[in-house]
Amino acid sequence: MATYIEKLQDPKTVQKLESLLGGHIMSVYRNAGFNPPVPVSHGGRFIYADPAPEKYARHLREGMKLFAQALDELGVNQSPGDQANE
Repeated sequence: MATYIEKLQDPKTVQKLESLLGGHIMSVYRNAGFNPPVPVSHGGRFIYADPAPEKYARHLREGMKLFAQALDELGVNQSPGDQANE
C-alpha cells in the first residue's frame, strides 16, 4: 500500500487536490465579498498572480503534506488492535 506522502505525488491526486484548493480559495474570497483571483495552471498546480492567495495556497499545500505525514506515522505506529479500539 502506498503511503499518503507517496499518494501526494500521484498526478491524479495532485489534480484533485489542486481543484479542491482552487475552489476553497474562490469560496473564501466570495464569502468575504471580494472577486476571487483567477489562477493559472502551471505544471499541474494553480499559480496565483496576486501574492496573498498564492501564499494562502502554499500554506494549504504545506498543511496537506503535514497531514499526510501524520497519517503515515499514525498508521505505522498503531497495531491493528489499536486501530480497532478507536
